[in-house]
Amino acid sequence: MIDRGIFYAFTFSLFLLSCSNGGTPTDDGNSKSYEEVPVDSASYFENQIINDAKSTKPYLDRAGWHLRNGRISEGLNDFDMAIDADSTFGPAWSAKADALYLLKEFDSCIEHLDVCLKYSPNHTPCKIRRAEIYAHLKQFEKAFELLNDALKIDDQLHEAYWMKGKIYIENNDIEKALSSFQTSVEVNPNFFDGYIKLGITYASIGNPIAKEYYKTAINLRPKSVEARYNLAMYYQENAEYSEALNLYEEILEIDDDNATAAFNSGYIYLEYKQDYKTAEFWFTEAIKRLPYYHQAFMNRGLCRESMDDLDGALSDYNEALRINPTFDNAAIAKGRVLESK
Repeated sequence: MIDRGIFYAFTFSLFLLSCSNGGTPTDDGNSKSYEEVPVDSASYFENQIINDAKSTKPYLDRAGWHLRNGRISEGLNDFDMAIDADSTFGPAWSAKADALYLLKEFDSCIEHLDVCLKYSPNHTPCKIRRAEIYAHLKQFEKAFELLNDALKIDDQLHEAYWMKGKIYIENNDIEKALSSFQTSVEVNPNFFDGYIKLGITYASIGNPIAKEYYKTAINLRPKSVEARYNLAMYYQENAEYSEALNLYEEILEIDDDNATAAFNSGYIYLEYKQDYKTAEFWFTEAIKRLPYYHQAFMNRGLCRESMDDLDGALSDYNEALRINPTFDNAAIAKGRVLESK
């Protein structure tokens, strides 16, 4: 899975590329003006290149267009053409590095980032991406050095503070992590990931202010399943079951295929409310959404066993074991039911 920080950098670079498409040059008689072709089209970007063939910018613009439309190979080819136009242009190396990361070509990605740092030592996106990779490799001192260098150039880089917070978490320095995450949202009050990290970190130390950060994240992205799920789990873990159940229902309204929200609803009714019939319903809903959800079969079996439906319970335990033959809890439960019959 692509790390959110790296993927954020990747999509952020594409955003920059996409925002550079808006010029409308005057028709010089040798080519059509930009206004005569659709802005988001091959013709538009070809005209850009014809009008400025020796510049890196039109190739970068077209690379971004290709990547936004899922044409990775074509995008990489345009990055190469941008680099051919100016081999010292750091942003081109940086943007190509992002694409290589997306393709999981990590060694090549690192090489391109290092070239970017060589030719554009003040290019902060490249510093941040390279720092992220150092952090993945647990080379935290190198990561901090690059992040601090980037912040000396621009102290408003919210993603740099956020990344420092992640590194502090890795090193169990909660206080500094919270400070860094807080700075990230102060610099950018619309930084969704910053509020999520603040919520998760405060929740980990039992501070109820976590709820407010999750709620802010929800306000920023009203359709976010992630923010609702984190808040629901906070409620669930702190015995605020009604609030958690309401959020799981909201999640299912946003994402009807979300098996986890259905499962967690069932878990609350099973473990905390001892409402076995309602719990059975929700575990069944989880199974409908994820037919190989062996934990849902196990828990539905517990509901049925609690309601003296031994045949139904045995069927569920058998199915849980069919899906996961090493599921010890299901094997124990099955033995218990067989002894009772």
